[in-house]
Amino acid sequence: MTRQPASIYEIMATVIARELRDNELWFLGLSTGPQTILMLTRIPIVGMALAQYTHAPNSWMLVAGWVMNPTVSSVPTQMESEFGTALGRWPAEAFNNSLSMSYVAARHEIDVGFGSAAQVDKYGNCNTVAIGDYARPKVRLIGPVNQPGHFSLFGREIIILPHEKRNFVDRVDFISGAGYLQGPGCREAAGLHQGGPCMILTDKGVFRFDRDTKLAQLESMHPGITLDEVVEETGFVHDYVPQSVSVTSPPSQDELLLIREQIDPRNVLLPPSAY
Repeated sequence: MTRQPASIYEIMATVIARELRDNELWFLGLSTGPQTILMLTRIPIVGMALAQYTHAPNSWMLVAGWVMNPTVSSVPTQMESEFGTALGRWPAEAFNNSLSMSYVAARHEIDVGFGSAAQVDKYGNCNTVAIGDYARPKVRLIGPVNQPGHFSLFGREIIILPHEKRNFVDRVDFISGAGYLQGPGCREAAGLHQGGPCMILTDKGVFRFDRDTKLAQLESMHPGITLDEVVEETGFVHDYVPQSVSVTSPPSQDELLLIREQIDPRNVLLPPSAY
């Protein structure tokens, strides 16, 4: 049977799945606002489930700090809060005491976290606090929430956000999530000897961080996205485009089948209009 090509959201979920490894613990908090919920909650859930179905069956998905390895196909249509009744009714392998997660994080036992921001800069620093001068901001944002812990205690962080120029700045106005700060050696000088961002994933492409310079570099563009579109919406001033940029590998037919028929058969996580 001929299937519709993969949507951007399915491609993003597959990028996440391929980044994850077996025998890892993955942590996902919840988010607010329809676009952020899609980007930072629903797409990562599909990605984590896809990894578990394929190459990472011995991993652990931890949602909101206390729902462990939920049955993703039975995801609630509304996840109103991290401690709401909907999450408590979600079938899962276990329900954890969320207070204990601070100890798990402090012991560096969380391998991967997922984060977003109003601003991300060339070194992967994130800002969820204020746009403009902190004392007299143009916009006061939601605040750091758990972002400092994600970027300092977790093994690596996947940053997910819409690809808009206002989000991609050369230097964030406030650091709530520490990327590579001002460049090589700065995390270590600040006492952050591990962790940090490993990827910026958007609805246009994928950025990775150069091992030596720690600068974000464009790794791939999603099918149908042009380089001009990416450059138009990226405010970095360094040369972040390599000589050749690949196209993000879409999900295979087997992966699409898993996403559409096993992971999200009710189209609760990914928009049906994208198919």
